[in-house]
Amino acid sequence: MEQQAFLERAIEQYGKATYNFAYRLTRNEADARDLTQDAFIRVFRAWQSFKPGTSFLSWIYRIVTNLHRDELRRRKGRYQEEIPEDNEPQSGSGRLLAIQPIEEYVEGYLSEPVSKALAGLTSEQREIVLLADIEGCSYQEIGQIVGCSVGTVRSRLHRARGQLRKLVARYMKSSS
Repeated sequence: MEQQAFLERAIEQYGKATYNFAYRLTRNEADARDLTQDAFIRVFRAWQSFKPGTSFLSWIYRIVTNLHRDELRRRKGRYQEEIPEDNEPQSGSGRLLAIQPIEEYVEGYLSEPVSKALAGLTSEQREIVLLADIEGCSYQEIGQIVGCSVGTVRSRLHRARGQLRKLVARYMKSSS
């Protein structure tokens, strides 16, 4: 019963943030729902390994990140990750926990060139930028989530932001 209550509280408090993060990683509603559900299944199975006093959000983001990387590895030999030309997410049926799609967030807060540029980053670069600049995680939290040192986080973030700047400039130039 305690395990069930833990999961229900976790979904209620962190379901939307987890889905939004998964969507930003996958850029696909169906994949984001699957990733979110898989993450909460892992939370359910490993709830006792969560250490009180640590950030639950960092813990679940690490689970989502690892599940996403596992899926990318599985797909690697089958087909390459595609970036839609118009950067429109594919629509799926239904919503996990009646969560509003992230495209509303993106349209409201990010310009089209930035959205396209984010989609043009590698998965690793996108993870780091999303965690730092969208989710507001500290370098230490990002290091824990992606499994690297703070110095590596800083280096990867610097390179990712540089690539993002180049892509934004390219998209802004082509749209004018």
